[in-house]
Amino acid sequence: MVHNPSRFALAIGALVCAMAITASAETPQQAFARHWQGKAVVLKQSLYTLVYNERGRLGNMRNNRRDGLTVVTPSNGVYYQFDGRQGRDEVMQRQPTGMVEAVDVAYQPDSLDVRAYRKVEPIVINRYDPGAELVIGRVQIERDIVRLAFVQSAGADTDDPLTSLTVKWPVPLSKSLSEADILEGLIRQFFDFAAPTR
Repeated sequence: MVHNPSRFALAIGALVCAMAITASAETPQQAFARHWQGKAVVLKQSLYTLVYNERGRLGNMRNNRRDGLTVVTPSNGVYYQFDGRQGRDEVMQRQPTGMVEAVDVAYQPDSLDVRAYRKVEPIVINRYDPGAELVIGRVQIERDIVRLAFVQSAGADTDDPLTSLTVKWPVPLSKSLSEADILEGLIRQFFDFAAPTR
């Protein structure tokens, strides 16, 4: 039996193309993140950030770090959270004004610590008010959260955002991200897209 080499090569080529398309296809999470990243926005509601100094396990100090505090949920409204670090729990408050004091109390040195220094020293709350223009620098999607990090302008360092907005979902997000429309509605409570510049 004689095989047609050109037909065989064509079939192999089609198979390779199909595999490449499948491998390069975006997941729903990647598509959702890409939709938001790089967009200029104008805030409709205030976003809050804690500015703090953090001393690492080896004693090295990192000054003026920033963590966005604003968390929105589909059923529990808005609250403010400083993520736990160095073995401490998250600090959560219903009002942003109490966050400096709450973080200060939560990060008092333990009497059992070998080094009795403060691991986190909260300094001040920065507030970004309605009308402020920011750019979505990065979108992070994890098990049950979507976090948008905001920077001052396009091309700014996305590893050091000014603030962030976290959507906290009550259960793990689906692989198909079937929650995308509700997530978008929660996110859009906080900003409008900025008018394009000419």
